[in-house]
Amino acid sequence: KPGGPKHPVMMEDFGSALEKNVADLTVMDVYDIAAVVGQEFERIIDQYGCEALSRLMPKVVRVLEILEVMVSRSSMSPDIEELRLELDRLRLERIDRLEKEKKHRQV
Repeated sequence: KPGGPKHPVMMEDFGSALEKNVADLTVMDVYDIAAVVGQEFERIIDQYGCEALSRLMPKVVRVLEILEVMVSRSSMSPDIEELRLELDRLRLERIDRLEKEKKHRQV
């Protein structure tokens, strides 16, 4: 926004992480979501004081930590799946090679 402060625009950009498909979230998106939630907490604290969020804040922080772990695990799973497929392929190759060696010895 011309002439406007850059900080609110940046926070709006962070809000786009909240609109993403859950399967497409990255760890950086979780950090962006945490920033948006933190900004909302600051607004509530400014208006009502710290006590208004004293019981809620630790729970939200824990949920964000869980989300971070879940997203980081899901982003690793394609690599894990690729490694699993490669391991299966190598096992089949080994079985095939052993069978060929066994036939070769019998001849």
